[in-house]
Parts: sequence; structure tokens; C-alpha cells
Amino acid sequence: MKVLHIFEYSRPNISGYSSRSDAIIQNQRAVGIETCQMTSQRYDLFDNIIEEADGVSYYRTAHLKSFLSKIPLLSYLPYISHLCDRIEEIVKIEKPDVIHAHSPMLNGIAALRVAKKLNIPVVYEIRAFWEDAAVDTGKTKEGSLRYRLIRALEQYVITRVDKVSCICKGLHDEVIKRGVNAKNVFMSPNCADLTKFTPISIKDETLEVELKLKNKKVLAFLGSFFKYEGLEFAIKALPLIEKSIPNIHLLLVGDGNEKENLLALSKQLGVKHLVTFVGRVNFDKINQYYSLADALVFPRESIKLTHLVTPLKPLECMAQQLPVIASNVGGHKELIEDGKTGLLFEAENIESLAAKVILLIGDNELQEKLKVNGLAYVTNVRNWLNTAKKYHEIYSELLKNKSSI
Repeated sequence: MKVLHIFEYSRPNISGYSSRSDAIIQNQRAVGIETCQMTSQRYDLFDNIIEEADGVSYYRTAHLKSFLSKIPLLSYLPYISHLCDRIEEIVKIEKPDVIHAHSPMLNGIAALRVAKKLNIPVVYEIRAFWEDAAVDTGKTKEGSLRYRLIRALEQYVITRVDKVSCICKGLHDEVIKRGVNAKNVFMSPNCADLTKFTPISIKDETLEVELKLKNKKVLAFLGSFFKYEGLEFAIKALPLIEKSIPNIHLLLVGDGNEKENLLALSKQLGVKHLVTFVGRVNFDKINQYYSLADALVFPRESIKLTHLVTPLKPLECMAQQLPVIASNVGGHKELIEDGKTGLLFEAENIESLAAKVILLIGDNELQEKLKVNGLAYVTNVRNWLNTAKKYHEIYSELLKNKSSI
């Protein structure tokens, strides 16, 4: 069987979204699914309309040029129409058996239109409810016209596609609450890619010297700097941590719309000397930065988005045998068992965060316990091959149902 994946982002982008997309492709191919893949016009970091990234060929979508594209809400109309044209063009070339569209809902709407026209089953994968993500990034407010429109469009998609895939239990349960038949909803959980993330035993000494982290206890975060990641709490906790661990240092690798606020906060609190900001790095160098960490911190805010959605990064850290400290929001609690595969602290509580960091850094036995248990968890449970097999089962069901009509 052949499946066309419609993504928002892909490699060489190194976001969690792109990491998941790449893992899905690689592991679906490993279980016998032929894939072809494209990105929407929201992804514009490409040189050619068809290009290869990390050994995978992607169809790109040219940037839309329309006077309506600058008008809030109305811009959705030409956006969807343009994406429909590109999807149909690729479908006629590749002739997929199934179309698998991934968040956001605009990809789902465009996929639905083409799938209905050409009689192809469609799966829609929810990675987050985008109305909630828009609230946290400051693009709208809960209950606003834009918020309600995005939610309505999401509802339109999930009630019309053949199957809805959810990356975690929180989203799975919420989709069913929104009226979708449970038999049409399945989980495709985030996992660790064990081919790309392996246990780290030594530090990259050259990079350690370059970043002036020699003899430091490094607390790190690698990812996108969005407000909901709660990185401000990691910075605010530093004065408390420094009292017990004078050589503590926070390493922040990545970029995002919160970067300037975080820089300003570190100066305001007088902890600029305890924080190193590194911009985006190429994926092939990411493990060099991970190697410098004594522990990874994920201080997500306690909001609707973080309670419903599980992140990918903590699992990648477990695969590298790096201890994880995370806030006790719902998305983290689906992944981390406190004291066994990681440590959880009270969300948005800097005293609780500081206490867990101090506990972990000062306890070598606890560090080893978390490393061993974390690796076992991603190896035996959160394994991408298991998720790929679930996709194969769902696609086969859709094709069987189609042939019996």
C-alpha cells in the first residue's frame, strides 16, 4: 500500500513536529508501507519544489500569492484552495491508496476535498488543537472569533474523515468528547527514534570548552522557545538552585518567539552569567549539545494545551540515557513516572523545580536509576515500530472497507 503524508513541517527543520514526521516515514517503510510526502505552503525553507532531506524525498508547495492571504480569517480560503491543487497534483503522480493529513486542520480540510473527489480514504492526525496553540502564542484569545472558527474547522475535519489519529490519550479522549465515534479514533503515540538517539557516554569536550561549560553542572533544554514551554520558570529557579549548586548552568538550544523575553529576564534577575543561549543547530549536530547535559528540563506551563498534548523531547532524552525533570502537566504525566523514569515538579512553581534539580544533581544513584528505567521504557514501550504497525493495521482496515463497498 502507498500513503501520501501531508505535513506542515519536515526535515531539515529540527522541531518536534519534524522529528515525529521523519520517524513516521522511516518506520512505516520498515513495516512495508510505501510512503510519499509533501509539505504545505506554511513550510518555505526549501530550494526546489521536489527535494531530498535526510534520505527522504519531499514535494514542496510553492508560497501562495494572493491579496486575501494578508487578511485574517479570509486568508484560509485561498490557502486551502491552493493546497488542494497541490495535493491533487501529487495524488495524480503518486496514486496513493490513503491520504494521511497531519495537523493543523487546514491540511485536513484540503485532504478531505481531494479525497472525496478522487475516492481515497483519509486519515487526519491531531498533534495539538490549534486553537489552543494559537492562544498560547498570542495569536488569539480563548473564545475570540478566530478561536471559535479554528475550533469549528477542526470539528468539521474530525467528524468527516475516515479515521482520526491522536498522539496521546488526552487528545484521544477529547476527540471522543467532541462527538467522534470511538471506533474511528486511535492512538499513535510519540516515541523515541532509537536509530537516531542512542545512549550518550562521553561529553563533546571541544564543544564544552567552546561554550565555557567545563566543570559546570548543566541543566539543558533543546527545542522551540514558545511561551507554553515555561522556560521562564527554569530561569527564575536559577538563584534558588545556585545556593546549593554554585556551578549550575542553564543551556538553552533553539529559537522561538520567547527568546527576547528570556534574554531580558535573565538580565533582569542577574543570572545572565548562568545561562547560555545557543541558536538553532543542524540536526546532525544536536547530539553534541545533548552530550553536555547533566539533566534536561521541561518546565511546561499548566494550560489546556500542555495538559492535552505529550511532547517528543523527553522520550528522546530517555533514549540517550539523560535524566529528565519536567512539570507535572498532563502531557508529561503520560510519559514520565515520577521517581522511576524521570522527576516531576509542580508546574509553575520555581521552588518545586529547584528542589528537584538539587535532588537529582546531588544523587548519583538516582541519576543512574532514571537513566536505566528511561531507556527501558522507550525501548520496550515507546517504540516507533509499534506505532508504525498500528498505522499499517488502520490503513489495511480502510482499504478493506473501500474494496467491500
